[in-house]
Amino acid sequence: MGYGIGGYLGMKEQSAFGTAATSPVYIPFVSESLTENKNFLQIENIRGVYDAPNDVQGINNVTGDIVFEPHPIYVGHFLNSAVGNPTSTLTTSLYVHEFLPRQTDFSVDCALTPYTLYLYKSVGSAYQIADACISALTIEITAGAILRCTATVHGRAYAKTAKATPSYIAADPFTWNQTSVQVAGAANGEFESATITIDNGLEGIPTLNASTSEGKILRNGYRTITVAGDQSFDTQLQEGKFRDETDQRFQFTVTGPTVVGHTNQYEYLDIDLPQVKYSTFAYPIGGAGRITASYEGKAQYNTTSSYAMRVTLANTLASY
Repeated sequence: MGYGIGGYLGMKEQSAFGTAATSPVYIPFVSESLTENKNFLQIENIRGVYDAPNDVQGINNVTGDIVFEPHPIYVGHFLNSAVGNPTSTLTTSLYVHEFLPRQTDFSVDCALTPYTLYLYKSVGSAYQIADACISALTIEITAGAILRCTATVHGRAYAKTAKATPSYIAADPFTWNQTSVQVAGAANGEFESATITIDNGLEGIPTLNASTSEGKILRNGYRTITVAGDQSFDTQLQEGKFRDETDQRFQFTVTGPTVVGHTNQYEYLDIDLPQVKYSTFAYPIGGAGRITASYEGKAQYNTTSSYAMRVTLANTLASY
């Protein structure tokens, strides 16, 4: 009998598209929906039989989501694929990794840094998913809850592999009470939730490559970065920013525990969106209770900062 508790997920950055990587890092996760898609083709030749002809193999790929609670080290692997390779600097006892959305493709065949995923489902062999890219990454911050991330994966090759023995870092994920918010440079305590989504809009490109696997994984349009959630409707300040179409800087800082042996060194995750414009700001009266405002904003490329988003991650890992 297969139980989720007996499964594991591992991932390893690839040096090249089309070349699977070994020796993965094992990632604690909540759930996954990674599915091998066969995309069968139906033969359409008429042959004097009323029954539909046989199906033949079509494009083969792997798609689905990985849901996990982000840890100061583990979340960096997902950022590395979804956002771009960071610049890493040692500061006293911590490495500070700065992730900026990439403005070039990883290679001619792949828009983002590809990973090899290893997935075991508590029965038989494990599964290897090569050329897996994080098409979208969502970071959910909700008051009263552990932070949660969803990585939307597009992978190219699916195969079985030998089961391994995973090992993990003994540390807790980020939580809501470690989070502070700044809007337009000022602290803001009205936010009750925020979901930051990076959508790279990837698609698999079939090519005449003598294979049923896709030949390329590339973008099908612009990258979009959005933030959405709920705020307490205590003043009309943010409602006014929506109506006036004002750009504002949103900054979410999640400060984790201190590094062992260093009382003033904290692991942290900082998400800086220098130019956000509200696209929706709704504050209906839903009943006799308090009014909350649901909002959504789009992060735009800021010419002064030269980015639409900057993610800074500080931890004890030297590099990604």
